[in-house]
Amino acid sequence: MKRILVLYRELAGYFVECLNHLCEQYNVEAHVVAYPVNSDAPFQFAISEKVKIYQRKEYSRESLIKLVEQGKFDLIFSGGWFDKEYLEAIQHRKCPALLGFDNQWNGSFRHFASAIYGRLTIKPKFEYAFVPGTLQKTFAHKLGFREDKIISGAYSCDVHKFSALQQIRNNKKQDSPKKLIYAGRYAHEKFIQPLCELIKNMSSEEIGKWELHCIGTGPLWNEKIESNRIIHHGFLQPSDLFELMKEGDAFVLPSTFEPWGVVVHEFASAGFPMVLSSAIGSAEVFLINNENGFIFQSGDVKDLKLKLTSLFSLNDEKLRKMGEKSAKLAMTITPDTWAKSLKNIM
Repeated sequence: MKRILVLYRELAGYFVECLNHLCEQYNVEAHVVAYPVNSDAPFQFAISEKVKIYQRKEYSRESLIKLVEQGKFDLIFSGGWFDKEYLEAIQHRKCPALLGFDNQWNGSFRHFASAIYGRLTIKPKFEYAFVPGTLQKTFAHKLGFREDKIISGAYSCDVHKFSALQQIRNNKKQDSPKKLIYAGRYAHEKFIQPLCELIKNMSSEEIGKWELHCIGTGPLWNEKIESNRIIHHGFLQPSDLFELMKEGDAFVLPSTFEPWGVVVHEFASAGFPMVLSSAIGSAEVFLINNENGFIFQSGDVKDLKLKLTSLFSLNDEKLRKMGEKSAKLAMTITPDTWAKSLKNIM
């Protein structure tokens, strides 16, 4: 049995699903050191018996080094370079190390400086980079990783679970109000306040039978905008979100900062037409403008209104065809493609 050590920040459901798949399908044992789950998203996970979770607070610099030196691992996977003690422990490895990150390369002076620093201090600790998209791949090149050492497809949702929703949604009654779903934190970078303000102020002719359903919580929760067109559900566990998605008709994510956004993959898998901002990294894979949804210029309320108005004007058949395209695009990345990438390294 192969063994992998994962040094991570907060665990997320999509990452746990991929790790479960790796362990169950390819006979791998995973040992995971991770930070506590974010209080804004206190998810409950179903974890394979082959996945062992350890709390980061229980590990000192010395015990991390001991774990790396004595663990007899076939691969060490670090989710980013934020923890200096993780990086220091990796220097004592006796197996390949994989660096996962979703930082988008933007060509700024700060990024060039970061790349130079990373070539000197971060790259020497890793043999491979694991990234989700093209802008992250560019960053990996700048850090000094060769093309054959950069692996794409670093994030995947549970596509088979969410794809089951497509048929359910296609069979639902069409005479009820149409539901536009937002799922994310209530934070400035998510652009949720302008989105809600826009929905609140749209005319009856513009919005038609649509209403906005918001899932999540965060620092702006107490400042949420109220309207009879907006339903705030608060934080939902994955099973409850899954039930709400059965009644959904389209998805919107207006973030001004979103390096990737696995939630886009989830809604694409479920066959949702989507409206996404140009800042969302995963739009490059899961959205083709005017085919399965619309892209608007990040931070531009007028453009967001234009694209939402276009969405609200579509008939049921057009919405269904857009959803079918989303579902097809979603299958390009799966937990199995993720797991095979790690298996091939080991």
